[in-house]
Amino acid sequence: MAPIPKISKPICLIENPGDKKLSVNEEAKKILENISQPLVVVSIVGPYRSGKSYLLNKLSGNSAGGFSLGHTLSANTKGIWMWCAPHPKKSDHTLILLDTEGVGDVEKADQENDCIILSLAMLMSSAVIYNTKATIDQDAVKKLHSMTTTHQYITEKASQADGPDVQTADGDHTLPLLVWTLRDATLKLELNGRPVSADEYLENCLQDITPVKSPRTQSQNKARKTIRKFFPKRKCFVFDIPSSDKETLSRMDQVSETKLQAGFTEETKHFCQFVLEEVPPKRLKGGMTVTGSRFAHLLQSYLDVVRRQDIGVLEDSLSNMFTSENNKGIKRSLEGYENKMSSQHVNSLQEFQQNHEAAMKEAKQEFNKSYVTHEKNREEYLDELKAILLTKKDEIWKMCEDSSIQRCNDIKAQLESRIQQSLNENKYHVPGGHKTFTNDKESAIQEYNQKPDKGVKAEDVLQDFLSSLEAMEKVILKTHQDLPDAAPKIFQVPDPNDSTQLTKYIQNYQLPHGPFSRILIQLFGFAGHGKSSFANSCLFTLSNGRFNDYAGEATSQGGKTMDRRAYKLTNCISIVDNRGFSKMNSAEEWEIYAQLCHFVPLNEIVSWNKNLDDRINLITQSALEPSDVIVPVLIYSSENSFAGNESDNIKEFLKQAQKLTGILPFIVLTKSKKAPRSTLKNTFSRMGMENVYCIENYILSDQLAQRRKHVNLLQVLYDILQCVNYHMKARSDFQNRRNDWLRFLMTKAGTILKT
Repeated sequence: MAPIPKISKPICLIENPGDKKLSVNEEAKKILENISQPLVVVSIVGPYRSGKSYLLNKLSGNSAGGFSLGHTLSANTKGIWMWCAPHPKKSDHTLILLDTEGVGDVEKADQENDCIILSLAMLMSSAVIYNTKATIDQDAVKKLHSMTTTHQYITEKASQADGPDVQTADGDHTLPLLVWTLRDATLKLELNGRPVSADEYLENCLQDITPVKSPRTQSQNKARKTIRKFFPKRKCFVFDIPSSDKETLSRMDQVSETKLQAGFTEETKHFCQFVLEEVPPKRLKGGMTVTGSRFAHLLQSYLDVVRRQDIGVLEDSLSNMFTSENNKGIKRSLEGYENKMSSQHVNSLQEFQQNHEAAMKEAKQEFNKSYVTHEKNREEYLDELKAILLTKKDEIWKMCEDSSIQRCNDIKAQLESRIQQSLNENKYHVPGGHKTFTNDKESAIQEYNQKPDKGVKAEDVLQDFLSSLEAMEKVILKTHQDLPDAAPKIFQVPDPNDSTQLTKYIQNYQLPHGPFSRILIQLFGFAGHGKSSFANSCLFTLSNGRFNDYAGEATSQGGKTMDRRAYKLTNCISIVDNRGFSKMNSAEEWEIYAQLCHFVPLNEIVSWNKNLDDRINLITQSALEPSDVIVPVLIYSSENSFAGNESDNIKEFLKQAQKLTGILPFIVLTKSKKAPRSTLKNTFSRMGMENVYCIENYILSDQLAQRRKHVNLLQVLYDILQCVNYHMKARSDFQNRRNDWLRFLMTKAGTILKT
């Protein structure tokens, strides 16, 4: 909320120059325009020299420097004067006090001016204080009725427009609260000898006179009925004479309350307490709370209403203001949407759409908070807001695309420059040049993919980049084929579902020149889950001959393999059938990692029960082959489900296998036809495994070659080779890796000893 502008004294709100028309004071209007808090507007009306300003000063809590108390017989307040201050009882509200010039000033040339001033006060107020003296007599009732005549005429016209059964107030707000203050009262509050309260006294004075015996009585009843109808909520306070001392009365704003009658000061406190606690905020039609800025907007309309006696003037002004308020709500919602969408980085259309839907939902909720009931209903405004947001969405998406293209093109230019430099240095048109180009291209792709915040056009720019390299690669490949010392022809697999292409690729696969000459596909898993059958199946698919049980297929749950057996698939690819898990406890776990790191010799019995010394000797005396690339593969039967803490143990093994070998393990789910596989596959995916395959092994009882079985098995081997190709680009130092393995197994051995 904006702070309330400080004013040192009351300021004229409605100017009444006497010989000219009433007008709004622009200085006071500017003060109101800067108040964003809801207003509680209290005005006071009544005869001049009746002590109105004193009561307002008490409400404001500012006796010194407040509303002026006149000491002569002429009216001191002209027009309507305003005082604004923080509301003492309602936080985040502003109290507006309006002091009107007194009625019955003999110096006025136009008595109709009284009606206009008082009607204005009633239009603008949450509560009207009617300040009279001595008693509530017929003259006081008549004066109050005459004050409401203009206002009554306006509201009756509004009622006629709405229909005869509709009771409306001023067409724009709830009916004001009437607080009748009876000053210098000496009467005893009794009715028919019974003591009554001030409120009961007021209600009795406003009841119809019965029986009606004359036109005069009928006129009096009409006035009372009008007041009851216009002020359905009423309150009365009766004040004693403040002091018997005339000097004290002439300067009440300057003397201490101790010099005033106790009854007067006590009633003044009750009056202030009631007004500050019970008078509600000023509201418009539909329940809209009036803030200072809205009040300022309506001032001229209020003035035009009482001049023309036409509520339509105010209705038009309210309609314009409600439209303006709702348009501001749309603008705020749009700004919130734009800020939220612009502050979030996205890398795909799906992300952008999700952000849009969330931001649009928030924008609609924000608009609903500020919506003002209007001829144009909420749904029409929401449809308008939605259309604006969709247009803004397209603009922001275009900005996302442009920003992403610029970012990605900058990255692409750097990578193209590197490849062009190698081309200029003739690194590609030489024996092995195509391999060099392929490695450089893959490295460029990897570097491109690792760059953060590329945005929504990353894939499109990458494809443009690859297309730009395609013509270059064709020329390099042609040169490479024509060279006498060129490397063997590289077989391509255009169709990954073609078993002939897959077989040819695997059979002719060669590792790049370097420290590695063999790939060891290491099979792990629980005994009886199909490791040996998988090894047999891979040998069968690549042999183009008869099925043979080389690995020794298990005939019962529990498996037969007790040692590590290696089977040669091609000149540079071997598949290793390791001894299967039993319980995967700490003893087995150490042997499993020793097999994985290739410390356990091939074709030798694997014992789970080695002592600490045997384990230390094994890993320190083993002569590792520095030329082996180890690929971990976990075999798991789809017929099984995890029991106990198996899931945690397997997850830990897969994590360590990747850390030790540098390659994310492959998962092969066997017997996939006999059990649902989606749940198990999802379980491994949640462990972070990217390569999960569902296959059927060839076994002794089912060795008839089938195309789909062949293709599934060959695709596993093909993907393993593609993974090796990817990792060969970042060749690691073998000796450092061997030292890491030694430290890992030594630590594991020590941990087992302690347990």
